[in-house]
Amino acid sequence: MKKFSLLSIVLSVLLVITACNTESTEGGGSGEKENEVIKIGAIFAQTGPASTLGKTQANYVKLLQKKLDEEGPINGKKIEIIMQDYETDDTKAVIAADKLISEGVVAVVGATQASTSMAILPKISSAGIPLFTVAPVDPEAKEIYQMAPSNYMSAELIIKFLKERNITKVAWVNARDGFGVDGLPPFEIAAKENNIEIVAHEEFDATATDMTIQLTNVRKKNPEAVIVWSRTPGAGIVARNFKALGFDIPMIQSSASANQGFLDQVKDNNENLFVIGSKLSVVDQLPDGDQKERLNALREEYREMFDSDPDNFTAHAGDGFQLIIEAIEAGNTTSESIHDYLKSKTDKYEGFTGTFDLQSENVGPNADGFSVLEIENNYWKFNE
Repeated sequence: MKKFSLLSIVLSVLLVITACNTESTEGGGSGEKENEVIKIGAIFAQTGPASTLGKTQANYVKLLQKKLDEEGPINGKKIEIIMQDYETDDTKAVIAADKLISEGVVAVVGATQASTSMAILPKISSAGIPLFTVAPVDPEAKEIYQMAPSNYMSAELIIKFLKERNITKVAWVNARDGFGVDGLPPFEIAAKENNIEIVAHEEFDATATDMTIQLTNVRKKNPEAVIVWSRTPGAGIVARNFKALGFDIPMIQSSASANQGFLDQVKDNNENLFVIGSKLSVVDQLPDGDQKERLNALREEYREMFDSDPDNFTAHAGDGFQLIIEAIEAGNTTSESIHDYLKSKTDKYEGFTGTFDLQSENVGPNADGFSVLEIENNYWKFNE
């Protein structure tokens, strides 16, 4: 009997120790159990050429995680964001997607580039996980939430810009990659509907360091404006070549150029350069209202933590995370329930990027968060 009593005591002690160890997290000692943590994935280009876009997205994750930690659990659940750097390499992004799936994330925000978003989509979708893309993707793709403006919306903004200036002949120049190639078809449709002729079309390799030949070919066609679909650094190289050749017509670039990297590339030589940009970049120039207050709050939080300004890529990431968190706050803690909640969401979401109507057939935000920006004193200037 004494032996059994002693054995019972030892087993009881072991059970207590095991229970304590189960409740503590590795290195943190925070006491959360695994089922008390909701994991959200993020796939951004923190390094490599696309880091000019992905850096501010990664910064937003750091800002948001800090806020979530300070505010405490949501309905008893701690939110943990697991961020992966795919190094501007689509293959590494697919590997990152596999890792996030194995980690048990309930949603994924990413990837920084359009081609990367399409590369990870099959894996994320087949796992039943909602994907919030921060780059424009094929509008026919299902089971995604696009946080970036669609190429169709961008085309509408450009057409408005051209018509206001009575421009009827344009040249189109794009990078020979997923994002660059996808921009032309929507613009062709919009141009045809508005009697605008595309008199030249040139392409360049996304890693090219000089586009003088393409622009020389463009000049022979006498366009009244040049439209460029690429991201930095290629977008900035095209702009510099454009200025070096002495063009005196407008150049309009996509939202992928609306970042500090582009401004740095064209510093002090940026007349007639325009970019489709977020109103977040010109928040001080906006009329007073809810949108200005919302964007200003984001900018001030970002500035305080990073001593720099956010951009439209920050806004895309922010909207993805905010929609996920809204769903979690409403009691949805699984991929399926988050997806069901957002698909049944009938009220419009007023985001950093613009207004989202998740019930609409339109992909991405409405145009109210964007404008064709020009550059003045090496900073963005708002044009209503």
